[in-house]
Amino acid sequence: MAKRKQESGGDIPEWVVTYGDMMSLLLCFFILLAAFSEMKKPHEFQKVLEKIKEALGSTGGMGMANVTGSPANAATTLLEEIRNRGGDARFMAENTQSNVIGTQQDVSIVQDGNLHAIGGSFAFPAGRTTLSIDLEHRLREEVAPKIKDRRNIVRIVGHSYGFQDQTAGNHLEVSFERAVAVRDYLVDECGIDPKILRVVAAGDTEPMVGIDGDTAQNRRVQIYMTDQTIDQVHPDPDGVGRDRGQE
Repeated sequence: MAKRKQESGGDIPEWVVTYGDMMSLLLCFFILLAAFSEMKKPHEFQKVLEKIKEALGSTGGMGMANVTGSPANAATTLLEEIRNRGGDARFMAENTQSNVIGTQQDVSIVQDGNLHAIGGSFAFPAGRTTLSIDLEHRLREEVAPKIKDRRNIVRIVGHSYGFQDQTAGNHLEVSFERAVAVRDYLVDECGIDPKILRVVAAGDTEPMVGIDGDTAQNRRVQIYMTDQTIDQVHPDPDGVGRDRGQE
């Protein structure tokens, strides 16, 4: 008995399945584009943007250090550079700008060079100048390992903003006390050499956001590593009893 011939034409061609998958992916892609086209929470988006800038080593804008160098100053690149340096060279930062001598021969200016932001912004509650447990943890984990045993000068810049900071003293005093609190913790608890730390009080002159934004970001301390070293500004930084003029 002859076998019955199977009917054909019921199978879907393979290209149709592939085409359908591609259309589904394109639909998801355009839905995501539409979702991201509107910022419903601009303050949260701003925080995400700051974290991305910090990770990429790019800074700038109101209240930030204007870094004109290459974005290669990211934290990962900086650490890789430190590891690759050998001997005494790993303690010295290359600075192509020579000291500037004024009309007074005993006065000179050592250029800061590039500024490398370390650890982002350390925000303080309104009117408060003491460190919280969270800030202490961030200083210990994010800042201390990157500046310990280095000879580059580190600037600790305190900021103040708003009525509550003003009533706590005045903006310059509050910003100075915040920077001092950070410096003291790095020295006393993290073992950082105090000779490389410089405290700067910016007061309320460098707010990051206006009164319509999240002004909590304005009450902050920011830490920058410079290309300047203590050997360039101190005749005997290690206390060995011999200055550079006698070598």
